[in-house]
Amino acid sequence: MLRRLLHRWAGPILIFLIAGFGLPLDTVASQKLVEHKGRQLEGELEAGIGYRHDNLDWNIAGNSSGTNPNVLSELEWSDLEIIQIKLQARAVVNRRFYLRALVDYGWIYDGQNRDSDYAADNRTAEFSRSLNLTEDDQVWDASLGLGWLFTFGTDYCRLAPMLGYSIHKQNLRITDGFQVIPPTGAFAGLDSTYKARWNGPWIGFDLIFGTPAKRKQGHETRFVMSAEYHLADYYAEADWNLRDDFQHPKSFEHETDGRGLVLGAQWLFGFRSNWDFSLSGRYRKWETDSGVDRVFMTNGSRSETMLNEVNWESFELMAGVNYRF
Repeated sequence: MLRRLLHRWAGPILIFLIAGFGLPLDTVASQKLVEHKGRQLEGELEAGIGYRHDNLDWNIAGNSSGTNPNVLSELEWSDLEIIQIKLQARAVVNRRFYLRALVDYGWIYDGQNRDSDYAADNRTAEFSRSLNLTEDDQVWDASLGLGWLFTFGTDYCRLAPMLGYSIHKQNLRITDGFQVIPPTGAFAGLDSTYKARWNGPWIGFDLIFGTPAKRKQGHETRFVMSAEYHLADYYAEADWNLRDDFQHPKSFEHETDGRGLVLGAQWLFGFRSNWDFSLSGRYRKWETDSGVDRVFMTNGSRSETMLNEVNWESFELMAGVNYRF
């Protein structure tokens, strides 16, 4: 029920609120009030760069009933090391209406991949395993949240419950193949891809603490904590370039529903008038229900089996500068 309500109403509510308040999407939030088209507006815009670490895995069964065996094939991308840039904005209108927008983009510069196949249930009788590399691909995320700002006693403690929508993409590559089972060693030509997308609505909040310091010098310290619960449609396409019996560039696809938890923390310290230094961290943990693995064969036929699960975990640490106006 919650999934259906959020998917149905998140988009219309966001459009209604944006149109009703006449907000440009690049409007941002701060402690300093200014007048904008007759309304009080707080604004800030942050640019940052940092390190991100991701893991993603999925596995399928031998048939659409989830048996024969219950895990036939499993792919794991681990220790994906990523350089990421981020642009984030916050806005408060009339001291009540709250907006947060985020876009980030990352380059994968190192990572590991494992591809295993099993002949019996519960990952037993492993008959194939390759250990491979992942690099030179990208990840990106975009999120928009709108809500209502509540102040507790003073402006130094504020809570903003939000409803939002987000999209997350991982473009993953498999190269430098090395066969462990059977132990035949390195093999040439591996250049397969797996492109995953998570998108859907979320509910969450920002909790903002502001502690003024050295007012005469215009310095201020703030701390922001955030939490989001996401519902997602999951879709992925793969190109298994060494499989002659699969079509190219779309060898198979995955479809299912998922959910995710996103936790964030940010520390901002004012170093001059209207400017802050920012340190932030974010943790994501996503998973899916069982779904469909659909394979496209070169003879034009299709086959389906059960996609058991997809799991994605991510952590990032960012540094940046924040402009308040």
